[in-house]
Amino acid sequence: MTFFKSIIWAVGLAAFFFSCSESSTEVKPVSRGEAIVDSAIAYHGGELYESVDLSFGFRGKSFRAIRQGGNFEYINTYRDSLGNHLRRLTNDGFTQELNNERITISVKDSTARAASINSVLYFSLLPGMLKTEAAKKEFIGKEEIEGNQYFKVRVTFSQEGGGEDFDDVFLYWFSTDNYAMDYVAYSYLEDEGGSRFRKAYNRRSVNGMVFQDYLNMTGPAPDSLSFISEMFKSGKLDKLSVIEVDRLAVSPLYK
Repeated sequence: MTFFKSIIWAVGLAAFFFSCSESSTEVKPVSRGEAIVDSAIAYHGGELYESVDLSFGFRGKSFRAIRQGGNFEYINTYRDSLGNHLRRLTNDGFTQELNNERITISVKDSTARAASINSVLYFSLLPGMLKTEAAKKEFIGKEEIEGNQYFKVRVTFSQEGGGEDFDDVFLYWFSTDNYAMDYVAYSYLEDEGGSRFRKAYNRRSVNGMVFQDYLNMTGPAPDSLSFISEMFKSGKLDKLSVIEVDRLAVSPLYK
């Protein structure tokens, strides 16, 4: 996932929540895929995705997300041999500080570092980040994985508002019992392409918001999404990494 697509999703979600606060008489039909995703969002945090101050640790670094009234601020802090680093991504762009002083970096480095922050926060805020008009949610059936039944939803993105990587494809498996998001897979075309499959574990609720860790597995070519879950069930996916968050804190921001 590139920065440009990720940031459009983040801004798009913020804009969606902002627009929902204004009165509207237009009622749009909701597809089954959209209804399933909406139920999953309600299970994982609901309105907290719209208005929250949350923080957590990931791979030795600290992350914070403040979302309210259509605005967002993502902060990443860590310490190394150079001192204390602070990286901030907002609706207005990316900035960086070293030892409390603003520093100037190249456009290339700025884009890469902003992408890194946004990627961590984006995946941590799933499935809430799917609440955007650019995301097209299609229910494609039910599937049994590891003895449990799931709604399987395919998510693609429209070219308008979907970013330069709008042709990436995502699959989500939501429990038929409570709409928990237990598995995620996606394909990408950049850097010669590939696919990933993630299994959630260690699910816990922090002040009304659900978080979970993931076993991250690598799949074959981008066109493997149609059978990647069968590869997982057959033990044919290789483990790539473990995605774990700690030091979780959630504070609702009231309007």
